[in-house]
Amino acid sequence: MIRRFLYMVDIFDKSHGPISRRLRRINPSHLFYPNDALPVPQSSSSATVVEDAPLPPIDMTFCGSTEFMRRSDDKIVSVDRTTRRAILYDPAEHTVRVLPSMVEYKFWTKSFAVGDDLYVMETIPLPDKVDLGRDARPGRSFEALIHREPRPVDGDRIEDECYWRPLPPPPYVHAAGIRTDGQICGYAVVGESHILVSTHSYGAYSFDTASAAWSKVGDWALPFCGRAEFVPEHGLWLGLSVADDGVLGAWDLSSTIHHQQPPPVAHHGCKGFAVPEVPYASHVVHLGAGKLCVAKLFMVAHHRETCSHSCCDFDSDKRYFAILTGVEVVRCNGDKVDIIKHKSCRYSFVGSDPEPLLDTTAGVLLPLPPDSCNSIYGTYSVGVFQARISRKQGVDEVMDNSAGSTMRTGWSGEMDQ
Repeated sequence: MIRRFLYMVDIFDKSHGPISRRLRRINPSHLFYPNDALPVPQSSSSATVVEDAPLPPIDMTFCGSTEFMRRSDDKIVSVDRTTRRAILYDPAEHTVRVLPSMVEYKFWTKSFAVGDDLYVMETIPLPDKVDLGRDARPGRSFEALIHREPRPVDGDRIEDECYWRPLPPPPYVHAAGIRTDGQICGYAVVGESHILVSTHSYGAYSFDTASAAWSKVGDWALPFCGRAEFVPEHGLWLGLSVADDGVLGAWDLSSTIHHQQPPPVAHHGCKGFAVPEVPYASHVVHLGAGKLCVAKLFMVAHHRETCSHSCCDFDSDKRYFAILTGVEVVRCNGDKVDIIKHKSCRYSFVGSDPEPLLDTTAGVLLPLPPDSCNSIYGTYSVGVFQARISRKQGVDEVMDNSAGSTMRTGWSGEMDQ
């Protein structure tokens, strides 16, 4: 049983009026061969044939500077980044309900679904209540949307079934120079109550959601970049290698927190996930039944001269693509772990047709490349990032809360009943 849908969001700016976020959904079953027609075994470095797929229709539109995070129940939390107001959207029922406002707005975040709760932390966490001169802000780098059983208060009024709880940032935020090298590079949810994060400079840390306490795990960095997805069918975490994000590897994180040792390698890596251009975002999403989706976003720019006079500069036509690849983890030859690539589909988010549907650089909820021209800053708290949003086009990040979590962070999904 795998997720019925993957959700992606693109930003649409009509050059006038408010920017809107458009939610679309994809049936991930199209990324896999039938059980009786599995792909022929191939070398781990072989490339998968890529098929072009039509952009899916819009399922829901959100207006304003909206950020998204997916809970473990596949419902989507949407937060207005300026007012901190939050809503809960149920894509299965197409219903919306109001949530309590976030304690502090966040920039460039990562989110983790742990049980019924949702944890949100800035990618570069800072000490609480920091005064940075012009950048001064109250400073709540880490907080969680905690679920609770509703109970009566003040007569007939029922209290909210969830609330935002401020939490302490990782201990390394008090180190000197944290603003430049304290970025969280790898992260995962381990078990029912631990969040594991690591940086290149300060090592790996674990957060116990039960005690709300941090502990240092080691002076090493996790071997994957971004989120590693837990595959319960095999007891392993899969992610893209920190050395080469075109390689999908598997690790056992189950004993990392308690033994304070780097995670043992279960599979040295399946290659063949490279794309034509350097990707500006990559994500892995667990679908269930030992299957995953690897999402790669990249841009292709074709330069053209707008005028023959020296006063004119070169302009460029940019096309944004998302390539999704179905992956299956299997056991064979005496419990040996193997990673099988299935199909790959490519979605294009810019075309020559000026229709609004094509007038967008979509993302599967992934950030725009850092060198986007004519851009203004925007933020997205799904998964993690501070995106640069083009005046004409934009991209959000993969709902990467799929450990439960995806929107992303990124991708989110519905389960078959």
